[in-house]
Amino acid sequence: MKLTITDNVSLSSEVIIVAQENLQKLVAQTKCPNSKKILEKRVFKAKFGEALPLLHGEKTVILLGIGLRQDFLSSEYDKAITKACDFLKKLSIEEVAININYVFESFDIRQFASETIRALVSESYVFDELKTTKENYSLNHIELVYSGNQDLKQAAQIGSAIACGQNYAKDLQNLPANICNTDYMLNEARELTSKYDKFDLEYLGQDAMAELGMGCALAVGRGSDMPNYTVSMKYNGGAADQAPIVLVGKGLVFDNGGVCIKPAAGMDTMKMDMGGAAVVMGTMKTLAMLNLPINVVGVMALAENAVDSRSYRPGDVLKSMKGITVEVSNTDAEGRLVLCDTLTYIGKYKPKAVIDMATLTGAMVISLGDAFSGLFSNSDKLANSLQQAAQASNDLVWRLPLHKPYLDKIKSKVADIDNCNRDRSAGSIVAALFLSKFTEDYEWAHLDIAGSAMGDFTNCKASGRPVPLLTHYLLSQAK
Repeated sequence: MKLTITDNVSLSSEVIIVAQENLQKLVAQTKCPNSKKILEKRVFKAKFGEALPLLHGEKTVILLGIGLRQDFLSSEYDKAITKACDFLKKLSIEEVAININYVFESFDIRQFASETIRALVSESYVFDELKTTKENYSLNHIELVYSGNQDLKQAAQIGSAIACGQNYAKDLQNLPANICNTDYMLNEARELTSKYDKFDLEYLGQDAMAELGMGCALAVGRGSDMPNYTVSMKYNGGAADQAPIVLVGKGLVFDNGGVCIKPAAGMDTMKMDMGGAAVVMGTMKTLAMLNLPINVVGVMALAENAVDSRSYRPGDVLKSMKGITVEVSNTDAEGRLVLCDTLTYIGKYKPKAVIDMATLTGAMVISLGDAFSGLFSNSDKLANSLQQAAQASNDLVWRLPLHKPYLDKIKSKVADIDNCNRDRSAGSIVAALFLSKFTEDYEWAHLDIAGSAMGDFTNCKASGRPVPLLTHYLLSQAK
């Protein structure tokens, strides 16, 4: 995609983003007679998300309102941009100028420009790879129009790169499990790391995982013909002696619950249970596109949870790589089993910080919906950095407690710990506490993205979150 920045519109299609406070300024400055007439009659009032397409000869203008400053929520901005993208798709506009001269005066224009480009590319996303009749739509050229004196080039490039990573994560999540299986994800990692010279790739197959004692992770995949993998993508952008930040993603390419099988309704959405791994892939792609001077290891814990005579069962006791024994009370609490061994394994990188992402608990969807990712951490410093990145990226998180007394909920009579609490209370907290038993040697944060990554799965619209959050965190650490 071509991205240019200018102070004058050169393309035949334009989206003008308008705050209510600048509506009269637009009336005075517009050179399009149709637009001027419409604006003077107050047909368009620049309410948040209000979109109005206007035609003037060969030129198409889409007015997009963002409302009043006191009512504006940055985290909802994508929803407004979606209205403009809907018209761009309907009119088959693939080259568009985005005019940001009429937004709020108090805005950080660099952040707004970055978010505008990111949202536009992300919300114009189309998934039609598996259809015989395709929409054949994509944005080929965005022209950012701004007449102020601030240089927006870097901000625009950051927004574009984040959107590319976000859309890549969406592609992986939207693919069905008969295509996007564990071998497919491994091959995607191979392809991604081969495109950029700062990457190294290493992975563990099932034999290597068994030698390391990764009994919990291997048990989850036992009922599937698809092999387990632990895939590490090492991005070497910093000094050789710089401790890396490690990103870990849960990669259950499909989860039917195992022996504790899920209900049929909604089971098809479990192709997206590899959302954490998809986000790792998307973030690593963005990281490489931006060529950040930082060391990062992206790790995917890949498996499929299926039913077979070899499947692990309720009542089984598993031995983790760390040596902790785990009683299985629910085979559908498999994500934490795959992650616990992976979180032990990545200790070999002597990380500066570790962040895992997982579509881990349905309880997170109930508590936070799709607006927030649930944040848990054993480090206030790391948690604060992620919260600041959330504000910068409009990719929201909400911190929840690691309330240690709740560990009593997963006491086992026959093993060191149970994989699930039997009373269903505080499910997301208990899952995070389980993981915390395997992360005591480093600063760690857990992002439960069950809602934020899969917020609109009924419409086959994965969000690609939290790629924006993670990218802004890495940007802050690379300074």
